[in-house]
Amino acid sequence: MGARLGYRTSVHIRRGFLGWGVFLILAGAVPLAVRAGYLDEGQVGRLWTLWPLILIGIGVSLILRRTRLDFLGGLIVAATLGLMIGGLLSVSVAGFAGGTCGQGAGTTAFPSRGDTFLTAATINVQSDCGDLNVAITSGDAWQLSGTDADGVGPSVERSISSLDIRSRNGQGPFAFGDGDVWQLTLPTGPHLDLDIKLNAGSSEIGLGRATISRLRLQINAGSSILSLAGTNAIDDLDVQLNAGSLRLTLPNVSLTGTIQANAGSVKLCAPQGAALRLHTGDSIIASYDYAGHGLVEEGSTWSTPGFDSAAVRIELDTRANAGSFVLDPADGCG
Repeated sequence: MGARLGYRTSVHIRRGFLGWGVFLILAGAVPLAVRAGYLDEGQVGRLWTLWPLILIGIGVSLILRRTRLDFLGGLIVAATLGLMIGGLLSVSVAGFAGGTCGQGAGTTAFPSRGDTFLTAATINVQSDCGDLNVAITSGDAWQLSGTDADGVGPSVERSISSLDIRSRNGQGPFAFGDGDVWQLTLPTGPHLDLDIKLNAGSSEIGLGRATISRLRLQINAGSSILSLAGTNAIDDLDVQLNAGSLRLTLPNVSLTGTIQANAGSVKLCAPQGAALRLHTGDSIIASYDYAGHGLVEEGSTWSTPGFDSAAVRIELDTRANAGSFVLDPADGCG
């Protein structure tokens, strides 16, 4: 029997892993391209507009079902999600998150509204494709002003202990029109229970001098700067990002809370002297940069030595699913 002069080799690719491979490659390639200077913030921001390709991929899968090419639709979906998630994981997520809104903002001023809270107040705000600014002022009165496309303003329901503000268009996170611009001023007097939902667009929320019983913030395809510096007290913090970015300045008062980033980027800035205890998740496509602020890692928890005896203790459950957390970034949280 003669010697064998060659070998035939074959490569078998499991289709179940092919989509994951494409997703992970692109999700990692985009941040690398940004850091290398091949993509700028504007280009990354436009990656969000690729989302209709997900629907196309699903349609292709249905058409090619039970054929040898049935995997093509899944690859389209995986590649699109990889590009979008890669944009969110890049250095600047803010421009990416705002890519769903129109290019301009409504410029017609709407009539200001305002009233006085006579007791502790519950405040609900939902902004769709807009620019929301929240500030604190002395007293018991609140005020809302701003601009939109027709000068009518948002829907507002109010009482002596509650305030509900919502975009009239109700477009949700996939809004495309010109964005509203709201300036909401809240008082220092009453205890505030805040529930803010941002669907696309951006927000800048400064709560210095406020007394907050609970703060819930949901960001869907948006970016937010939240400053709790100077806050008198805050009992509970609950933040959820769904394709969004957050820059959070923590208060110099004790606090417990949860921050969950689903395809999001979170930057945390902590005051000097505050003790931190940060719990992390175990997603393979999440990153946590908690080496600063003197924290010590033990398992899935980063803590300030002597946390339990510190005067100011901030304990947060930080969970990322395809996201990132950074503590005390070089560029700050402002």
